[in-house]
Amino acid sequence: MKSILTSVLFCILTYVTATAQVPKDPIQKGKTLDSLRNVYRFNREQRKDIEDKLLKQFHQTNDKELQAFAEVLKSWARMKPDSPSVEKFRNEIDTKYNAFPNIKARAYQILGYHYFIGDINYEKAFDAYLQLEKLLERYGPVVITDYANYCSEIASAYYKFKNYKKAVELAKRGVNYANDKWDFYNTIGLCYGELSQPDSAVYYLKKAVGEAVEKKKPDIYRSISLGNIGYSYYRQQKFQQAKPLLAIDLKGALRIDDKGLAVGAAIPLADIYLSEKKWKAADSLLGMARTYIAQSKQPERLERFFPIRSRYYQLQGKPQLALAYRDSSIAAIKRNDSIFNNLLVMRVQQRTDMEKLAEEKSKLENYRKISQIRLWAVSIIFILTAIGTLIVMRYRSRLEKNKKHIEELNRLLALRQQLSADMHDDIGSTLSSISLYTHSLLMQPQAQAQQLILEKIKQSAQNVQESVSDIIWSVNPHMDMMAQMVARMRAFGADMTEHAGIAFVFDFDESVTKIAVEMSARRNLYLIYKEAINNAVKYSACKQIKVTLTSSNNQFRMEIADNGMGFEIGKQHTGNGLQNMQRRANEINGTLKIVSNPTNGTTLTLSFALN
Repeated sequence: MKSILTSVLFCILTYVTATAQVPKDPIQKGKTLDSLRNVYRFNREQRKDIEDKLLKQFHQTNDKELQAFAEVLKSWARMKPDSPSVEKFRNEIDTKYNAFPNIKARAYQILGYHYFIGDINYEKAFDAYLQLEKLLERYGPVVITDYANYCSEIASAYYKFKNYKKAVELAKRGVNYANDKWDFYNTIGLCYGELSQPDSAVYYLKKAVGEAVEKKKPDIYRSISLGNIGYSYYRQQKFQQAKPLLAIDLKGALRIDDKGLAVGAAIPLADIYLSEKKWKAADSLLGMARTYIAQSKQPERLERFFPIRSRYYQLQGKPQLALAYRDSSIAAIKRNDSIFNNLLVMRVQQRTDMEKLAEEKSKLENYRKISQIRLWAVSIIFILTAIGTLIVMRYRSRLEKNKKHIEELNRLLALRQQLSADMHDDIGSTLSSISLYTHSLLMQPQAQAQQLILEKIKQSAQNVQESVSDIIWSVNPHMDMMAQMVARMRAFGADMTEHAGIAFVFDFDESVTKIAVEMSARRNLYLIYKEAINNAVKYSACKQIKVTLTSSNNQFRMEIADNGMGFEIGKQHTGNGLQNMQRRANEINGTLKIVSNPTNGTTLTLSFALN
């Protein structure tokens, strides 16, 4: 398929660059420009030639839409992460391309994709996609010739943030105008599955199967949709209907060596074998799934793997192993929830920062206009050099203040985004546990009434967890006393060492809890502490870890010592852990000292001045 697509695009490129003729008919012109944009995207060496031919035809026909299209292509090619030219391009879209809805839609699609994939600024991406949605609603598929692909791209963005209803709305809007409807039907079916509407999910997934057969797509497309149908039946505990479909999906995944796809089918199939008491078959599938999760580097799938493995050992009469995998399930759910919550927090922060920057920009623009009018009026009325000079000086002074204000906002933005990236969602551990235990109960046979209640409990816990995350984030800068930090450090160390069977000693002076530490120092201190505890648990094979916190003469001191196997400081080590700890110590003007050797364990000492 890829070679066929490449050949088609090459033929289009050869025709356009040889004749430099874009059809005059609006619909045909739009489709040709859409195809040409794909050629431009995948053929870097031909870009200059395409631009020249478009501009040549513009000069011959005075078709300004071709000129606008060439400008959009060149702007897209120059886009780089955090480039000022991107914001300039965004500000020009409504004014420069308002007369050409199809070009305007393409510009917003390019902008949205850049923010989503390049800058990782999801709020700006959704702002661009919202403008694109408005154009789709206003002009429809007749004017917006790449209508279906735009709907698909926006739907994928909403799917990433689990807004399944909105994803379904966009996918249904575009499916009727798509040449290949398989992806639309499959996505709609998956969304309905997540929305707990199994009948609708199966309906659209069956349509996806039919589309794959009708379009004579490679058999893996049919297998994937059949596997998704099987998983929908599995969720409803219709195991006899689910089993053959999941087996087809697994066979197809193995045939094309897609390990991630194979895991998605193997885990529920193993659970069905457990219900049939086919222990060897279930164990074999679970072993394969665990290996493929590692090889495909998709740790998020462990959330589904661990509960089934725990159930296997429980049914085998091995409660200790079952409990261990139950604990692993909690950790996997926490990790996945933390990643998604961090995305939500990042979006909230980006939205806040966008609003503040927009407000400051508006103030600056308003002030600039007022100052210009004032300068003009005073110059006309008085024509006095002294007064004019005074106004100019005042104007420049105010601009400088606003400039510094914006620079300070940008500094705060960078810091807060860094904090968002480093956050780990420890706050919602209790709610995550509730969600997990509810999830575990759901994996076991339940009466229908009980299952509905458990579903509500799980959903309510997840909703409350998201709300708590938002509240904690909003008030976190005010948690400046070390008392909260000491409690968190002790809880983290105890949790890590308990699971590893290591004795944990945590000593601190009472005076430490009354220390006020600013946010940056608090963050770096905690991350150094976590890195040191993690390293000791993972690599030292120690029997005890001791943490001591003291303060004296306006100096804070933390010592972490283990009695395990140390390492030679002078040798290079894989990973960035030691470098990161040193960098964080430097950021707070602290002194980090590590004493270690292979026989006497490791002692880490961090000290820094208290402001």
